[in-house]
Amino acid sequence: MTMKRTVLLLTPFLFSAACSVTSPSDLVTSSSDPKEGVGPVIAHYTLTSEDGNPPPCCASDSAGVRITVVGGALTFHGPADYRDTVFTPAGPASAACVHGVPNGAFVNRRTYTVTLPDSTRYLLLPCDRGAYALIVIRRLDREGGSSTTDSMVVSSGTFSAKPDTIDLVDSRTPRSFTASVTAPTVLVTAPTHQYRFDPGN
Repeated sequence: MTMKRTVLLLTPFLFSAACSVTSPSDLVTSSSDPKEGVGPVIAHYTLTSEDGNPPPCCASDSAGVRITVVGGALTFHGPADYRDTVFTPAGPASAACVHGVPNGAFVNRRTYTVTLPDSTRYLLLPCDRGAYALIVIRRLDREGGSSTTDSMVVSSGTFSAKPDTIDLVDSRTPRSFTASVTAPTVLVTAPTHQYRFDPGN
């Protein structure tokens, strides 16, 4: 019988909330889900391509403004004000953020991957539910030479996760964004674009 050890993956991320490029108040939870509130950042991914092109890329023109994608992020927040507290050696935590992995497995807390003794690898987010935001950072070049940068929330809502699987539920159009995982990469397919994210700071 294979023994499993319990790993609290949330702890190293409790102090990384400052890395987020959006305020947690911008995230909207689904009206059909119990309100848990938005907790700390548990995982942060950096945009590495849009439609197969690394940023800066994907320029378009609109009303005399040249818009270029220069970056982006996919950020996951764990639950807050949870009602499923479990007690671990690291202190109380949501059961959504406590996982068991087989003995001998290596947990990479930077890439959110678990590597088994037979070299099999899978992605395991630190929590299996919470809120997310997908943000694109754009450079706006105006006629006359002025330039500014802004960030646009492409999608936000709630997520659920299990090994190598992330389900996104956009707060506006619940079935319009899908995620596929090839550890440690997350590929998000939107109605008009496809975004590739890799673990980042």
